[in-house]
Amino acid sequence: MTTSGVGRRNLLVGGSAAVLGGATAEPGTAAAEPATATHVTQQQDARPPNVLLVYFDDLGYGDLSCYGSSMIHTPHLDQLAREGTRFTHAYSGATVCTPSRAALLTGRVAPRVGLPHVLFPDHTDGLSAQEHTIAEYLKSAGYATTCIGKWHLGKESEHRPIRHGFDEFFGALYSNDMDPFQLWRNDEMIEDAVDQSALTRRYTEEAIAAIDRAGDDPFFIYLAETMPHLPLAVEPQFDGRSDGGEYGDVIESLDHYLGVLFKALSERGLREDTLVIVTSDNGPWFDGSTGGLRGRKIGTYEGGLRVPFIVRWPGVVPRGEEHDFPLSVLDLLPTLCGYAGVEPKPDVTLDGTDIRPVLEGAPSVAHPPIYYFDDQDGSLSAVRDSKWKLHVQREDETTLRLPELYDLERDPEESYNLANSHPRVVERLTTIIEDMEEDIASG
Repeated sequence: MTTSGVGRRNLLVGGSAAVLGGATAEPGTAAAEPATATHVTQQQDARPPNVLLVYFDDLGYGDLSCYGSSMIHTPHLDQLAREGTRFTHAYSGATVCTPSRAALLTGRVAPRVGLPHVLFPDHTDGLSAQEHTIAEYLKSAGYATTCIGKWHLGKESEHRPIRHGFDEFFGALYSNDMDPFQLWRNDEMIEDAVDQSALTRRYTEEAIAAIDRAGDDPFFIYLAETMPHLPLAVEPQFDGRSDGGEYGDVIESLDHYLGVLFKALSERGLREDTLVIVTSDNGPWFDGSTGGLRGRKIGTYEGGLRVPFIVRWPGVVPRGEEHDFPLSVLDLLPTLCGYAGVEPKPDVTLDGTDIRPVLEGAPSVAHPPIYYFDDQDGSLSAVRDSKWKLHVQREDETTLRLPELYDLERDPEESYNLANSHPRVVERLTTIIEDMEEDIASG
């Protein structure tokens, strides 16, 4: 676990207390115009960071060489980890695409958002206008906001990215195995026959162009990669490049183009001012490695939700550290709002917490439990609190052993059920689940 330190940002804004509470505006500067959903609480002495949030699709916990892969080489992401902090107990918001993205962007568990299941092209529901996204909050603080890649939160006009705080959108409304698979720019469908092998490169080019368009404004780029979700496709120069087959080729292609994007930040003098976050929407599907964790995508064992999570912000996030604090993508909205000096709406229930101290090296912060929702019926199937994880529901043949209690510190593979020997822990975690279900049901 890392230890805390004084980073560049702390020196600029006057220490961790100022970071947590926001800093005062410079004399003579005007406050940002409040948006309907939120307001800027205080201007900061230092320019807020640019934010590049990279969200892989179905990347496994063990798919990067910096997370233990010996068959897939990811030198650019490995370098990112050496320049920042690599988290080893980070969780997606759900076990599948749509609910994971809903949780990420709203800071709220998917059933609370009304999107507990995967959306398909014939569905007419999507992300409600009543929800408030990271992009909306950051836009109210003067950020240029761009969504690139896979959206998967609804196809109707009111559900699309530019209705949810993004100035621009380039990408697909659905997963690449769904028909029709089309490319959109803002509200216009621009390609009906998509060469998927070129998507990673094209997304990278769009991200660089968005950086340049932002000019002197801070930017928030949400780069939601289409792959390694099936079907897999790569450009010819990556075909056969990896020891991990076609799946490995795709990961090495993604790593290459992220290297191009990181280089573009450096060439523009933006490396020091950009908070980069790389993670995944859930565990691997058919191909891919969970790093030895039990289960895969769709399931609520660790392999379904524990994901890589790499953070770099030079001078703020400790360099070359590994951190074992259990965090979630649900934490990103309150955390990024904190860095931008924006206060989330007080009447909206958030399920994550501000983890700026942890990103900056503190060993821990007060944190809500990690919740594991089942995609089959949206039920709350498991919970993690500290080292303990309790399973109470499952839609398969393993239900005979329920409840299942695991000590994730000593047994990350979830191999040894300790429910009978720790009944009080089972009782406590069961109460946590029941309270959360009641809270969601109450609206």
